[in-house]
Amino acid sequence: KGEPMGGPSGGRGGRGGSVYLICDETMNTLAPVRNRVHVRGQTARNGIGKNKNGPAGKDAVVYVPPGTVVRDLKTQKIAGELREHGETLLAARGGRGGRGNAAFKNPKYTAPRIAERGEPGAKRWLALELRLVADVGFLGMPNAGKSTLLSAASAARPKIADYPFTTIVPNLGVCDIGDEGAGLVLCDIPGLIEGAAGGAGMGPAFLRHVQRCKVLLHVVDGTSEDPVGDFNTINKELAEYDEFLAKKPQVVVLNKIDVPEVKEKSEQLIQQLKDAAGHSRVLSISAATTERVKELMGRLKKFAEAQPDEDLPALPEIDFSNSGLDFDSDDYEIISDPAYPGQWRVSGSYIEQVAKMTHWEYPEAVERFGRQLEALGIAAELERRGAVDGDLVMVDEYDFDFAPGQTNPYIPPELLEEDALYEEDKNGQRRAILVDEPEGGGDRPWRPFSKGGYMDVDTDELMGFDEDGEWDLLDDDTFDDEGNFEYDDDEIWTAT
Repeated sequence: KGEPMGGPSGGRGGRGGSVYLICDETMNTLAPVRNRVHVRGQTARNGIGKNKNGPAGKDAVVYVPPGTVVRDLKTQKIAGELREHGETLLAARGGRGGRGNAAFKNPKYTAPRIAERGEPGAKRWLALELRLVADVGFLGMPNAGKSTLLSAASAARPKIADYPFTTIVPNLGVCDIGDEGAGLVLCDIPGLIEGAAGGAGMGPAFLRHVQRCKVLLHVVDGTSEDPVGDFNTINKELAEYDEFLAKKPQVVVLNKIDVPEVKEKSEQLIQQLKDAAGHSRVLSISAATTERVKELMGRLKKFAEAQPDEDLPALPEIDFSNSGLDFDSDDYEIISDPAYPGQWRVSGSYIEQVAKMTHWEYPEAVERFGRQLEALGIAAELERRGAVDGDLVMVDEYDFDFAPGQTNPYIPPELLEEDALYEEDKNGQRRAILVDEPEGGGDRPWRPFSKGGYMDVDTDELMGFDEDGEWDLLDDDTFDDEGNFEYDDDEIWTAT
């Protein structure tokens, strides 16, 4: 518009906004995300005339603490883990803008009446899981003194009481006792009991928080009836819950040596724990009086620094960066139910996205979608499985009548009725049926041009071939004896 011979000039739409997760080291909880259920990127603007593209939508950002694991809620596959400050993960990709009519212009179609809808952005439900990143993780039975030890070794102030399961959430603390234990990150989780691997107690819900720890500190209650039995029970539950976690190096501490009964038998218990653990990293402490706590932290610091950085075993992963049009176009499935004959469901990420981007109100767009079905081999596969003309084909939320070999579903009905004169022969091969000229000089039935329709023009003069194989065009009296063409007076053309 406004330009001589300008032609189509519809611009492209902008790309929709995406959703990103960004790691923020100042956060230590997922509580802000819990109150934000739906996160949407900004919708882009449409393209306009004069080949002007629409502006892209703004991205949406969600900040999460370090150690956040992102899973697809439907498949439970891991999309990634954010550990370092500033690390970014694409959670949902915005769709690309649809093409305007200028993009479909070519030498054959100089004024296409077709446009493309924007690609729908990705929509998914995510599960965010926080795995605290610590150097040392505390394990033990309820009331073993883990929270007391955390408060004695750091500035953390967890809830402490004389009843089981006082700790109901993981607690973090940083040990800064002199130069020996400076910067040691500690993680205290709820106590474990027998049957924890099967869901008993509260500990299994928080064991993932110690999977990243380099060292496990096993706190044994010296006042227990069977301290060694408690130690073996916890290790058994670890092996049943996660073999990788059970193989982590452990340091064992016998707590509550401030109790006289425990003090008297501490040497015997230390030896029994060494035999059960299979190593000599066993120490007796009193978390309540902080006896030997500083020594323990110093040894833990050196032991943790000597451990190699081991990552968790690889888990099933999923890539959120791919959209529908990025998937393999040949990856589709055709489903039919014998209870509903004549109905076919075509499913596949690529073809479903193409259907969503089609302007179904434009005949040329529908014709283009039909050509895409043929190019992808879907139309041929439907015919091979027994689909016939008029069957219902469903792609995502769209449905249409199957029309094999028909590129334009908007052919006038009268032409379709005349085309019904062509049927299949006994061999199942589609062929043209030559219809004799009706008696009485009536109009010859319609035939497609490619099926001999050109023979229906000037039938009075175009007779075919004679016995000698020559064209039998006109009467013989039109030529003289020498074979020259004879003109009538009104047939002579002269130049003026």
